[in-house]
Amino acid sequence: MSRPGLVIGYGNPGRGDDGLGPRLVELLEERGWPGADSVDLVAAFQLAPEHAVDVAGHEWVVFADAAAGGPEPFGVRPVAASARAAFTTHVMEPAAVLALAETGFGSRATAWLLSVRGIRFGAAESLSRRAAANLEAAVVWLGVVAGLLAPGGRGMGVTKTILIIDDDPDIRSALRIVLEAAGFSVGEASSGEEGLAAAGCVEPDAVIVDLMMETVDAGSRLSQELKARGFSGPIYLLSAAGESVRFNIDARELGLAGIFQKPLDHGVLVRTLKKTLRVE
Repeated sequence: MSRPGLVIGYGNPGRGDDGLGPRLVELLEERGWPGADSVDLVAAFQLAPEHAVDVAGHEWVVFADAAAGGPEPFGVRPVAASARAAFTTHVMEPAAVLALAETGFGSRATAWLLSVRGIRFGAAESLSRRAAANLEAAVVWLGVVAGLLAPGGRGMGVTKTILIIDDDPDIRSALRIVLEAAGFSVGEASSGEEGLAAAGCVEPDAVIVDLMMETVDAGSRLSQELKARGFSGPIYLLSAAGESVRFNIDARELGLAGIFQKPLDHGVLVRTLKKTLRVE
């Protein structure tokens, strides 16, 4: 019987950072991590029709690949089945694999594409140092998600709503996946103005806001405005400015519940939210 989750890491290990996908699978096989017993692992040179058989029977699947551009350390986005995606008898895109699994085996798996940022693509048997660091962050994120999605790991009975305000869609997507896996409802906004409007619509129990959006202090100003409008829930600030932000911003004065540094430790954030909102 298949386990609930499936991770397919694909790429060419002989082309330097193009091997990030298979290497991710190797690391997961080597380490003990939350949810490991509920996830099947597959490493491949490239996606092919036979991977539709692997997808069938699983509740969720992560396709892990290297990315030559995009966010660091990684990006993540949902993938839906599409018969229009690139498809030959030997090479497929994740959307085409999902479409084949759906039509051939009745699969309804939830799927995401995890794109780990690579730096050096060329003839090499090892990863670049920067790509290896990006891979470590991706492994940690995936471990958090798998642990939350494992039987008994999901936040049962959680009825709290979290509003994410960040102009980076990849950060919002990674956060949404983790928070929904933990049982939270999630709202999103990409700017301070959208955030204020969304807060009035979704009535969140907590807000997570990026420090730097339209301006370098957009997040802190938005926090003050939310408090001025009567929002009494916890507000957490996200910052990529390093530890110095803790000395330049008075969290208490702004009414902040805390400041989290990027790259974000999603496990710590989930535990913090559950403790603060008393849903454990």
